[in-house]
Amino acid sequence: MDERSSLLAAGGGGGAPPASPSSSPSNATLARLRRWTYVAVEGEMDSAIEYALLALIFVNVAALMASTVPTSGKCFGSACERWGDTYSAVFEALEAASVLIFTVEYAARVWACMEEPAIAAAGPLKGRLTYASRFFLLVDLASILPWWVAVMPGVPESPDFTTALRVFRLFRLLKAEKYISAFGLLAEVLRENSTLLIATSFYAFMFWVTFATLLYLTEVDNPALGNFFQSIPASLFPTLLMLTGEYPLAEFTAKGQVVAGFIAIVAVAVFAVPTAVIGSGFVKAVQRASGREFSVDM
Repeated sequence: MDERSSLLAAGGGGGAPPASPSSSPSNATLARLRRWTYVAVEGEMDSAIEYALLALIFVNVAALMASTVPTSGKCFGSACERWGDTYSAVFEALEAASVLIFTVEYAARVWACMEEPAIAAAGPLKGRLTYASRFFLLVDLASILPWWVAVMPGVPESPDFTTALRVFRLFRLLKAEKYISAFGLLAEVLRENSTLLIATSFYAFMFWVTFATLLYLTEVDNPALGNFFQSIPASLFPTLLMLTGEYPLAEFTAKGQVVAGFIAIVAVAVFAVPTAVIGSGFVKAVQRASGREFSVDM
């Protein structure tokens, strides 16, 4: 047996290289942990961790809305004391706990992203920087960074808008596969029916401006309607509400009532046509995606 054959025999006869330090039990455990972390925070919405994080997002949004409720129904304006002021300790404790959890989640995402082949191919530093520049990661960072900046020594009290940034974390719901598929189908429907929808949108815009102009002409001197129809631009907003079927104003003149009646009739067509087009197109798209036909029971 020559020297080459002796080396092959010593290596087990298959030419396999000796075990490297990276394949040690501790590194293998770390690799399994990173893989588990990646599946838990980046996989589909089928893990308890992902559901818990989504629940915490909704809790934060609910707390944000509750903090704006006035403590008294008799006050008016931004000077009112609100729940966020009265129960500031509770809201601040919830915010601190949430930011800590979201920070751990963010760090876990950046650490485990190397499980993606494209990220791993770019290297540990460049790959993680590329991953951290993704839209949802920037949203995650924006939801936690203001709090950490605010608690640093010498930094003045955080402005209110930093807490509102947490609302943007709702966009993370879109990463769920079922939501992405639904939006993909909707994009297909809009693309296939773009010509009809563009034509409908043009006529809707034309009716909107026309009726706003008519209401301006008939209601400009009507004191019962305040300043809503003192100009055509001012008339656009209440007219838009009327085209959606809402009538926040009712004290029209006789001529204004005639215009409002036409708006009620035209509004049905303006919204019924595109709604029917999108609904029918969506049913066809779902049928193509699922490979079967079905009907909608009325």
